[in-house]
Order: sequence, then structure tokens, then C-alpha cells
Amino acid sequence: MSERLQRQAKMVEMIRSNDGVTIDELKSAFGVSAVTIRKDLEDLERHGLILRKFGGAIPSQLRDLQDSFNVRTQLNAEEKKWIGQTAVSLIKPMESIIIDAGSTPLEIVRHLRHDLPLTIITPAVNVALEACELPNVTVMIPGGGVMDRFTLSLVGIEAEEGISRMHADKVFLGIRGIDLHHGLTDTDTYRIRLKQIMIKSSRQVIVVADFEQIRQRLRCWMSLHLMWYIPLLLMIEIDPAMCEELKSRGISVLIASNVN
Repeated sequence: MSERLQRQAKMVEMIRSNDGVTIDELKSAFGVSAVTIRKDLEDLERHGLILRKFGGAIPSQLRDLQDSFNVRTQLNAEEKKWIGQTAVSLIKPMESIIIDAGSTPLEIVRHLRHDLPLTIITPAVNVALEACELPNVTVMIPGGGVMDRFTLSLVGIEAEEGISRMHADKVFLGIRGIDLHHGLTDTDTYRIRLKQIMIKSSRQVIVVADFEQIRQRLRCWMSLHLMWYIPLLLMIEIDPAMCEELKSRGISVLIASNVN
């Protein structure tokens, strides 16, 4: 994926996360000129992903949900595949695992062996559909909830209550960013509450994040915070300084790499 397409995909995410942004905010976030921003917005509007307005842009109300998710899936796609492969190596036969919503957790299901017997619990519709292709996997989803258009996941009180009644050996948790002062971050209170419940329902917490998500710790717009939960196994592409800082706080860090 070209640098321009990556920037545009991130713009769509930023616009949707904040229900609209200004051109000045986009300039600050991406370090390009106003002319470049306007050209990007023109492209995105042409594809029906956003609507331009004076001085900025807002989300399109007519976007295709799966296409939107697929755009984000293409960001750092190779790294996400490596993370999925490494995550699978941590799963044992007959375990029950919770898999969070998101493009990185989805790669875990895509790399599971077809002969591995498991129970997968997930609020994410696309994760559940992928898991149904595996003949030895039992798939469980929480009953009820509201569809989160950004993550293709069920959220809300009914989804939270459904997950709270389940128990898992491991949870593979997706995040929006990491802040060394506040912990794991996201931008939506419904997602945060559901993640907290998934953590409480699991014996081991495994955070899956690519390098781009780690960098979000400094620019996680309108961020709400998830506090640290220990023990925590964090699988990421990461700079050495941050890796050592996390280890000093008692967090196990496993660096994913290409296993082929």
C-alpha cells in the first residue's frame, strides 16, 4: 500500500473516530500541506468514505461497513500477519479463548490450524464468521447488543452481560494505543467497558498491536483510558526503549516476526 493510500486510510479512521475533523487538525496529524489534505479529502469523498464540509470533513452516512474495515486491515498488513502467526503459537488444544474485534485480532483466526480443537468467544461478527470455517472450533457470541459500525462488533449492556457470564483461558485484546502513564487506550466508552469485561473473564491477557498502534500513545484523539492489567503479555513491533520500560513494569513482551 502506498504512503498516500495509508495516509488516506488513517484519515478515514480519524474522521470517523471523532465524527469529523478540520483541515488544520489533519495537517497537524499527518504533517502535509493543506493542498495535499484537500486532494486526499476529494479522493475519499469520491469513493463515498467521507463528506467534505467547509474547513474539514465528516463521516459519510452511506459507507459500506465491510469495505471500511478492509481499508484498515490493509494498514501494516504484513506485521498483523506476523502477530497472528505468533499469537497462534500461544494457543493450546481444547482451550477457550476470547478474541476481540479489530483487524489485528482477526489475523489470529486466519492463522489457526484446521485440526486445532478450541472454543472461541467473540463479540466481533467478522471474527465469528471466519472461525465458523474451522471444523474443530466451537464459536460463541454474546447474545444481543448493538453493532459498532467501526469495529463490526456487538457492544452495549447485553453484549457486556453475555461476555461476563463466560470464562476463558486467554483473551487476545485489540487496542487503539498505549500510553505509559495511563495504560491501554481507546476512543469509545462502549468498547472500553467491553474490553474490561473480557479481561475480567479471562485467566491471561494478551494484547495484540502493531507498531502504528503503539505510536498512537501520543496522538490518540479524544482518548479514554484502560488502566494496566497485570499479568499482561504484549505482542508488538516496538522500539527497544519502550520495550524495556514495559518490562520494568512487570509486563512480558513478545516481539512478533515473520515465521515463514
